Amino acid sequence: MGFTVNRRKTRTCMVGDRPVGGDHLVAVQTMTKTKTWDVDGTLRQIRGAQDKGVDIVRVACPDDKSAAALPAIIAGSRVPIIADIHFAPGLALKALEAGVHCVRINPGNIKLELVQKIVALAKDKGAAIRIGVNSGSIMPRKGLEVKQDMELEMADLMVDTAVQWCEQFDKWGFHNFKVSLKSSDVLTTIYTNRRFAQQTDVPLHLGVTEAGMLQASTVKSSIGLGTLLGEGIGDTIRVSITGDPLDEVDVGYEILSALRLRKKNVEIVACPSCGRDEVDGGVETLARQVEERLRDYKGNITVSVLGCIVNGPGEAAEADLGIAGAKDAGYLFKGEQILRRVPNEKLVDELMIELYKLEKRTRRRSSQPRAIE
Repeated sequence: MGFTVNRRKTRTCMVGDRPVGGDHLVAVQTMTKTKTWDVDGTLRQIRGAQDKGVDIVRVACPDDKSAAALPAIIAGSRVPIIADIHFAPGLALKALEAGVHCVRINPGNIKLELVQKIVALAKDKGAAIRIGVNSGSIMPRKGLEVKQDMELEMADLMVDTAVQWCEQFDKWGFHNFKVSLKSSDVLTTIYTNRRFAQQTDVPLHLGVTEAGMLQASTVKSSIGLGTLLGEGIGDTIRVSITGDPLDEVDVGYEILSALRLRKKNVEIVACPSCGRDEVDGGVETLARQVEERLRDYKGNITVSVLGCIVNGPGEAAEADLGIAGAKDAGYLFKGEQILRRVPNEKLVDELMIELYKLEKRTRRRSSQPRAIE
């Protein structure tokens, strides 16, 4: 069977028609960056994320104007919508009345009787709740002088608080919820989610909050989320990037794909390049050309792009197809088989020709009737 991640067993939380937890695939989320009351702009971002394969989208709901826009946004989206609420329980109630599939609240910022009111309405509407817990929504313990002790104490308090809220929701007879334990610190994120996972069967939403720009967030999220997911912890993820939400979806899928938890439609395996690179413009240029040509490809394919014959066909063997540059002319591979030598300037064209031949053969085989044994 090869290497696999043994997922933590959890209950299932239904966010609209998207199951989170249980035996279901880890869901990829993003959050729109528009003003939510800008329905057209918000839907453009949602639809762009849909095309990237996002499972769930969260939108901010900081005011009545945003809450009023939710019905139109929900109607125009193919994926479940989560309304993000912070300190205004009234907006959580309005969002649920508007038909959102989930509300994200920090119960520690809301009076208990109002939390119970939100829970009751969510139950009535068949919606989910994401319980958010971070250092801003709990009361820190006093008398700590050493920074390391403060960090550990705060992390433990976050976990204890989350567990207490889970127990409270269960006592109220509401079970359709998930938890997020967020920190901008990678080690705190890993510690809190590990400890929480040991104590409950509640699904976990993973994220390193305020992770920064694309490069910094990719590194932090890959370490934090990747570590936890590799241990089987985590049921839905968001890579928080200061920038384009489409990047959040792309990086999320890259992390899951690297751990064999989700397969991307198209996976491009490219060598890092070195002094052996014989491709005009470098292997990066060749890989970008392949990426562009496969941007709208809907099948499942792994393509290897190599800068020289030294790495191929051996390193192309696990890919469905591969190309490698060489002096004047490169090579087209299928597994370990060299199909033909191709002028470097035609490598990408020949790759696409072979790809559609492969796809046609696959469709033909799948359409043939199977013999009854």
